Amino acid sequence: MKRGKMIYFIGGTKFREFKYFEILNKLREKNPNISESFFDAELKEDENFLQKISINSIFSSQELVVLKRSQKIKKFETFLKNIANLDIINKQIIIDYEKEDGKLNAELKKTLDNLEKDKKIKNFLFLKDEDIEIQNYVMLELKINKKNASSLLEMIGTNPFKVKNEIEKIKIFLGGENFDLKKLKNIISIEKEYKIYEITKEILSNRINEVMKYLEQTKEYMGVLYSLYNELEVLYKIKILKKEGKQFSSNYNTFKIQFEKVKEAFKTNNRIPNSYAIFKKLELEKNYSLESLKKLVYRSWKVENSIKTGKIEMSAGVETLIMQIYSLYKKK
Repeated sequence: MKRGKMIYFIGGTKFREFKYFEILNKLREKNPNISESFFDAELKEDENFLQKISINSIFSSQELVVLKRSQKIKKFETFLKNIANLDIINKQIIIDYEKEDGKLNAELKKTLDNLEKDKKIKNFLFLKDEDIEIQNYVMLELKINKKNASSLLEMIGTNPFKVKNEIEKIKIFLGGENFDLKKLKNIISIEKEYKIYEITKEILSNRINEVMKYLEQTKEYMGVLYSLYNELEVLYKIKILKKEGKQFSSNYNTFKIQFEKVKEAFKTNNRIPNSYAIFKKLELEKNYSLESLKKLVYRSWKVENSIKTGKIEMSAGVETLIMQIYSLYKKK
């Protein structure tokens, strides 16, 4: 490799963004005065990118040159080989390649492997949406443990740019103080899905005072209905498994082992949920009988069907379902 030259290829799903942020920050920290140029292949700027990296001067300082959305380039393998073989001096190059399904074609994968083997490029591939990548980023930036990172991500979602912005906001807010998730609720942008999750939990915990006000303000009737339907189905499955003699510990480490034996029962859309998500349902399942959950699952389906066929209005159907859930809650 030529003096001062490094090519980083970052490809795959949305989680590649965190490696992109990491490399950017490291290069900026190592070279505070580095000049930066950004190009976008979707805007047909790949020729400008090539021109930029082709111009050399032995007296030039370090440069950072970034090409975003390189997946838009035709005959990309040839394009990549040409870049790797250029006589480049004092440039740090980042090539970003988005592929949300994580499936790189065989020719590209072979090209990347060969170029890395020849030490002409450094590859970072993210071919699956794995929470570990985003968790590591949050843990590193905020110096918190995995549990706190997971809880925070539940609230803000996993969009890379949003996570980065929220992390920066949190760091400024904390100002060096210890991480406190309860205090952060007032300054972070909570995902709509998480708010609906919280409302659903309130309903199933027999706390509905604020629920009706939320529904009246947001009109999120169908979102809450779908969430309730899903939660009630999970609670019903847990109750059936318990009736069949399955044991579920209140200790999460023990529960994880038990969950492995029954996880197929919770599969939906060909995906098995995280064990911790099911573990958190145990505190809700005990509040209802098997017969009550059976009725409520059927009632949820009936309400959804009646709304979609125009037999009842959304607000009336969902509010009636909530009151039925309230009536079947086991009073302490």
